[in-house]
Amino acid sequence: MEALSFDLLDKLQVLDEMCPKHPQQKMVQLPGQAPFCPICAASAIEQRTQGVITHHMEKRHERTTKDVLRLDSIFDDPDAASCNFANYVTQPNTEAAANRAKARQIAGKYLHNDYQANTILTGNPGTGKTHLAMAMLHAVNDNIKPEAACLFVSINELVRRVKDSFNNRGSWYTEENVTRLISTANLLVLDDLGSEASFKRDNTEASDWVQQLLFGLLNKRRGRTIITTNLTSKQLTKIYNPKLLSRMYWGVAKNDGVIKFTDATPDKREDLF
Repeated sequence: MEALSFDLLDKLQVLDEMCPKHPQQKMVQLPGQAPFCPICAASAIEQRTQGVITHHMEKRHERTTKDVLRLDSIFDDPDAASCNFANYVTQPNTEAAANRAKARQIAGKYLHNDYQANTILTGNPGTGKTHLAMAMLHAVNDNIKPEAACLFVSINELVRRVKDSFNNRGSWYTEENVTRLISTANLLVLDDLGSEASFKRDNTEASDWVQQLLFGLLNKRRGRTIITTNLTSKQLTKIYNPKLLSRMYWGVAKNDGVIKFTDATPDKREDLF
């Protein structure tokens, strides 16, 4: 029974019949309506209201945890969103198969919030680093308890969007907003580190602004970041300053957190034609 208007209250008739559930409460009736108990009606309204509130609270919780990966990730290739361990195809006894197994093992560690180390996937382009990194995110996003926010960020696309916000006041992707988003993610993938510099003719030092942006992001996180890169540690040393590198390598050596692809893993994109 919905809440009654004042006009309807004037037409409310009190019956001699008592409520079976509340023996001290007389039933009431509106013209053309079935008799009802005011106490039962009020309880039903309260339950429906509480149900609506609970539903909205659950949806809000999902939006700030499990749904972050789907709704807030920054991709330069939308197909990366569907990458998982199930569709990462490998052959037995190969480097790719071993790396897949190691990635699953590390993903299991990230289910525990006290595991704070970073992970680095490095090697040639097209060997599946982004696929495995996204697979790790999906595995954690689907299984971590309590639910937490996981986030995928393409560094190239991040830099492009933040730079665009300089001349576009309507853009959400300001440095302040993306820093808040990225720093609060429970587990983060930074994809294609070094590409913003390697698009140049040689691997010269990344711009001061890019280094400051990345340092700000990684310094706030202090761990729980999965990084993919086509570059070696020596090449990264030429691009980034030591303070930034120390944030990238947080806990990596101590926890055997490098997944490396060599020439033993072929470029999956070479089979296109």
